[in-house]
Amino acid sequence: MHGRFAVIKLWPALKTAEDECIARLKITAESLGLECLEVDSFARLVEPPHVQLTSDDVDFVLSLHFETPKRYDIFSFVALWNPLQFFHDWGYRKFTRNILTHDDFLSCSSPWADDHVRRMISGDPKREGPELSLYHSLSEPILPPTTGEGKLFYAGINWERVSKKPQRHGELLKLLDRSGELRIYGPKKFQGVNVWAGYKSYQGPVPFDGVSIVRLINKAGISLVLSSDAHRQSELMSSRLFESLAAGAVIISDENAFARRFFGKTLLYIDTSLRPDEVHAQVQSHLDWIAAEPAKAQELAKQAQEIFLQEFSLDRCLAKIYSELPSRKQRLESLYKPKHSSEKISVVLLMPEFHPKVLERHIANCAAQKHVDLRPVLAVDGRDCARFGQRIQAMLNESPIPIAVETLDFFERYGSGRARSRRRAGSVVWQAIERLVQDEYFCIMGPNEQAYSDHLCSLLSTIQSCDQAGSAWAEMLVLHKNDGAEHADLSEEPANRSAKNPTGFGRFLFRRSALPYDLGTVLPYLDAFSMDLLFAVNKSEPTKRCTLVLDIQDRFNVEMVRCAKPDEERQILTDYIPQTPVSWRTDFGKADTLFDDWTSEQKTKLAVELAHSVPFPSFAKRIGFGLYRFWLKRRPEPN
Repeated sequence: MHGRFAVIKLWPALKTAEDECIARLKITAESLGLECLEVDSFARLVEPPHVQLTSDDVDFVLSLHFETPKRYDIFSFVALWNPLQFFHDWGYRKFTRNILTHDDFLSCSSPWADDHVRRMISGDPKREGPELSLYHSLSEPILPPTTGEGKLFYAGINWERVSKKPQRHGELLKLLDRSGELRIYGPKKFQGVNVWAGYKSYQGPVPFDGVSIVRLINKAGISLVLSSDAHRQSELMSSRLFESLAAGAVIISDENAFARRFFGKTLLYIDTSLRPDEVHAQVQSHLDWIAAEPAKAQELAKQAQEIFLQEFSLDRCLAKIYSELPSRKQRLESLYKPKHSSEKISVVLLMPEFHPKVLERHIANCAAQKHVDLRPVLAVDGRDCARFGQRIQAMLNESPIPIAVETLDFFERYGSGRARSRRRAGSVVWQAIERLVQDEYFCIMGPNEQAYSDHLCSLLSTIQSCDQAGSAWAEMLVLHKNDGAEHADLSEEPANRSAKNPTGFGRFLFRRSALPYDLGTVLPYLDAFSMDLLFAVNKSEPTKRCTLVLDIQDRFNVEMVRCAKPDEERQILTDYIPQTPVSWRTDFGKADTLFDDWTSEQKTKLAVELAHSVPFPSFAKRIGFGLYRFWLKRRPEPN
């Protein structure tokens, strides 16, 4: 245990409610002798030097939102803080898949949110639903119960004015605004719109520092806590309830089942389903009672705050997470550990061309794997082995796991040995199976792939659990850059392949004895569809874990798509497997679709690399590059 964890800050350039939550997590962590680090969605420090964190640095990463999947090889929690309706509104399947990539789930005591996860993992013995809890709460300051100035505190963004939608609770707030009892806080402008224009009760913005809003609520003395329809449906409360409890204010809440279930009669309630004037009358009745019976109102605030401190304070939640974290990790890990971890896996590491970074990635992938016994072999081209053999071996000597070196024919060559063309991927894979695979289980890892530490063990566990399966497959992330920003999105399952959704190599673990005896009549003749064939020849079981990252803009992938002849490959596949998936028969997509998101600098760099790889004499290349530079200087500027 490091006593350190990270929380994802998705929008570093914006000030959002997440900033308040993160500020409170940092304050609470420090009070418990822990450290909370802010990271981006790849678990890189938000502040310079933007170091990529690993499991050697932090105990876990906490994701507060469903917008991105897990993009790092560290134990990851996702907080179930979003109403189910948000998933339906913004993309149910996509964002549900995102939250399932995390290792564990932190409940916010919403049956709707918790059951959403439990439905998705139902019948999967390798997953468990949420056991630990985390609320968008706080641990300090905790202020004495009070009725303060007897004013009604309300805070919000009033974002409906930006979208020009009907204002949520707008009529009620306007009625309260006329009474002079209301104090409104929030950003003055949001996306360039003065969202509180016309409200004389508007007081100004509140710093996202984790404490200021609590002091303002305490000063007002009474807090109006209203939920969206989506939050009420999912029985989720916003952070405003917890802030108001910490502030010791008397709380007027809408009929959210969460509030009733946990705080009962210690809160005052209004029915927001009524007409605005009727709701206003209920609020005014509560305000009149508080003014007439301040001691009784203060006693309610005291009782509600005691419940909060016993069950919902952030320090209590975080301390419980840390106390149970070792056993929780061990429990979850045991669910996907292989039954027979001693069964070896042959891992063929493809390196068509020698690049130190590719070799470093292969070494790191092997060293990271846990609960498995590997027999890794680095497959290099014969020409590279002759040229760089000593350098390759020197790097392998530093590897914490022994890796053998063997040669494969990655290129067709002239008699002089000069490369003529790249061999089809299926031909290379067939060589690897015949010559390098020594064990019943094998995995072929591409040079553009990163495997998380639980990748091979979860694959092995899955295939061992199904005697009829010839392979197991994992979900993967497709890595790409667009306008200088890095993205990693969940790919579709292998049968739904396209130019932007490649099948990948290392996401599969195969059972060698399940391969057809006549595989050699078809596999060597495939290129982009080579792994699709291996996936389709037998029953394949999913791990339901996202444990691989594939760089779609890597030269290895780009060249394979560029050179592929999908129509011809489909015909070969259909000859061998007439029941090929429908998606394989549809348009595979042109190679240039891979470049849609690239900058001109990225395209130019790749073009130069590909040009240098063409087997022309050096004098011809010099002439070609000279003509290109001459044209580039004189071409008209784009409009």
